[in-house]
Amino acid sequence: MKRIVLPALILAAACSDALEQTSSAGQLIGVVNASDRTLSVISATDFSVRTRSWQIGSATPRTIDGHGPFFVVPLGSGNAVGVSSFYMCPPNASSLCVVPDYTLPLAPGSGATGVAIQDDSIAWIANPNLNTVTRLNYLSGDTTSVAVGATPQAVAIVGTRVFVVNSNLVGATPAGPSWLTSFDCCGVRTTDSIPLTGVNARFATVGDDSMLYVVASGHVGGADGKLSIVDPVTQSESAVLNGLGELPGAAAFHPAGARLLIASTTEGILEVNTSIRTITRGPQADTPGFKPEGDGVSGLAIDLRGRVYAVAPGTCAANGVVHVLSAPPDYDEVHTVTVGVCPTTAAVAATP
Repeated sequence: MKRIVLPALILAAACSDALEQTSSAGQLIGVVNASDRTLSVISATDFSVRTRSWQIGSATPRTIDGHGPFFVVPLGSGNAVGVSSFYMCPPNASSLCVVPDYTLPLAPGSGATGVAIQDDSIAWIANPNLNTVTRLNYLSGDTTSVAVGATPQAVAIVGTRVFVVNSNLVGATPAGPSWLTSFDCCGVRTTDSIPLTGVNARFATVGDDSMLYVVASGHVGGADGKLSIVDPVTQSESAVLNGLGELPGAAAFHPAGARLLIASTTEGILEVNTSIRTITRGPQADTPGFKPEGDGVSGLAIDLRGRVYAVAPGTCAANGVVHVLSAPPDYDEVHTVTVGVCPTTAAVAATP
């Protein structure tokens, strides 16, 4: 495959000082807009927005991951991945420059759903139509496929181990419980299978405790969303929390109070206390989910200052918004940013 040569600046040494953990300077929040096939990039410094676009074929972007200056966006039925990157312009690094976007093809008919970036060049993409996951060099475009389970939807990485979330769907209907496929990212790829209790598992994130948190959305209309807590060392489901309600979505770990935040378009922001493994905000908890300005939430991201970026798609008939909130439990509204049509989820990157 033809190699892609990026401008030297993007691979050069960083132009700015390293970020302090109390500052979000240089951080960017990428928000995927499904209906108009765009990427809204929000500066965590001044909340300004830049828009990128993938108007190719039948692209259906819904998920995203960020690493360094890169955002990697699977393009769904477009059988491709979009890559965007940003850096601070010389000579004084006072403004944001953009490297031209590019698109990398995957196997024909594979689909492209979840994504997890491993390092400065490698990402893993779930391919539900072929029941595979693709190891993608997002600098060169080189690919390698690994067979996994039925209809993979998400990928997470713990250490050197790749965990693929197999939703086990027939069409849009769960055919039975979901499970994980795991293998070593960089050695002999002997796969292991980890059963899950819930059905229609679609999202996974790694907590600060190095545990893997898998959100099972459940049946449409069933209000049976669950959270599986998976120990990556024993490779087993160590706990299951019921009570996430109707079709819970993507999750993000917040360091304040060991909280796992889970997006819900019906309930807003759900909370799990990971230290005691209890749902503290939710439809069956003492405290309901938090709905910023009454909005349901489809995705979440957290910057270095602990602010929560809650993606609110609305009716998907017009532009959505991102509510920038203070850290839980207060969730004070800091700012509201208008993004594209039908935003789905978000991720964080940083300019060098």
